[in-house]
Amino acid sequence: MLTLRLTNYLHGTVRVKISGAIPERFINLCLARGIFLWGINKHNDDVYASLRLPDFFRIRPLARRSHNRVEAVGHAGFPFTLKRVRRRKMLVVGAVLFFVFLNLLTARIWFVDVSGHKEVAAERITGAAAAHGLRPGIAKADVDLKAVEKEMLLALPELAWVGVNLTGTRALIEVVEKTLPKAGDKSPAHIVAGKDGVITEVIAIAGQPAVKKGDTVKRGDLLIKGFAADPPPAARDQTPIITLPASYVRAAGIVKARVWYESYGEAGLAQEVLRRTGRKAVAVSLRADGHELALKRVADQPFTRFETEVVHKKLSGGRNSNFAVESIINIFHELVAERYEITVEQARDIARGKALAAVQDRIPEGAQVLTREVTTLQTAEPRFVRVKVMVETVEEIGQTMNINLQ
Repeated sequence: MLTLRLTNYLHGTVRVKISGAIPERFINLCLARGIFLWGINKHNDDVYASLRLPDFFRIRPLARRSHNRVEAVGHAGFPFTLKRVRRRKMLVVGAVLFFVFLNLLTARIWFVDVSGHKEVAAERITGAAAAHGLRPGIAKADVDLKAVEKEMLLALPELAWVGVNLTGTRALIEVVEKTLPKAGDKSPAHIVAGKDGVITEVIAIAGQPAVKKGDTVKRGDLLIKGFAADPPPAARDQTPIITLPASYVRAAGIVKARVWYESYGEAGLAQEVLRRTGRKAVAVSLRADGHELALKRVADQPFTRFETEVVHKKLSGGRNSNFAVESIINIFHELVAERYEITVEQARDIARGKALAAVQDRIPEGAQVLTREVTTLQTAEPRFVRVKVMVETVEEIGQTMNINLQ
C-alpha cells in the first residue's frame, strides 16, 4: 500500500468527473486498456474517479467512444508540485539561502554563560575562557573544550574544577570554587554562659577558669577568663615580686552544665479536622523569560476555607534550545471543617506531643537528655487538657565574647 501511494505521488494523479448517459461504459473501456481507476463514487448523475497523470492523456478517445465527457476537477503529486516550484524560483532560492544561513549560525557559539561561581567574578571566568579560544562568534569546530578547561584551571587558581558544555549556540561554563580555610579570630575573648544552669564539667584549654563543678550560673556569667594562666608555684618563687598587667588571650575550653527546659501543650476534647469537599478552582498562567501571563484567573478568596496545590510543568523548545516556557497551575481545593469528640487520654497525648515538640526545638543537637517529666495541670475548663513538660539535659553552655580593649 505504501509503495502504491509513493508511485502514484511520483507519477502524479488526476481526479476526473465523468458525465454522460452511461459512465460505466467508459470505466469498462479504461479497465480493458489497462488504465487503473480508484476512488470511484457517484454524485447525482456524475461519476468521479482518480487515475495517474500519464493515463489521463490516454482517455480522450475512450471518452468519445463511450459518448461521455471527462473533465479534470483536481490534481496532486510530484509533477504538479514541481510545476508550482518552477513558477516561484525566488521562493525556493530564498528557502535554500535561509537554511544555509541558519546552518552557518548554528555552527558557531554566540552565547557564553557561567554557573556555580560565588567569589570569582563571572567577567574573570569569561575573560579567561576568551583568552584560550572560547568566545562569542567562534566556530564550534575551532574550540577544543578539554584544552579550554585545562587552561582555565591554570589561569584561575581559585577554581577547583571547570566544565564546558555546548547546547545549541550556547556554551555553559560550570565551575567549582576551592574552599579556602577561613582565618580564625585571634582577638582576646572570654567564655561566658549562654544559658542558666549548674556546672558539671570545666576544662580550660586557654585562659583561667572562673567557675567550678557545682556552681550555679546565669546567662552571661563569666566561665573562663581571657587571661593567661598563672605560672606554676616554682616559677613564681623565682620571679621578682613585680606586679605585671594581665596578658590577654582568646579563652578556649569546654564548660558543661545541667540545664532545665519547660514547655506547655494544650488540647480540647472537641477536635476539628479539615476535609476536601471535591469543589475546586483552577488558575493557569505561563512564565517565560522572567515574564508571567495569566491565562485563567480565579478570585483572591475562591472559598471560605481552602488549600492550594501548585503544579509546575516545563515546556522546552527542544534539546538544543535555550527557550523554555513553564506553565503554573494553581488548584484551590475547598475545605470543610468536621468536628469530632476525643477522650481525655487522647487529649492528654495530643497536648503532651505539642509540649515535647516545642521543647525539642530549644534543645541543641548533642545535648544529653537526663530526665523528662510530664505533668497534667488542672484547668478551669472541664473540656480542656493542659500538660507541662520539664526536660533536664547536660550540654555545652559556653559562648565566646570578645574583650573590648579600648
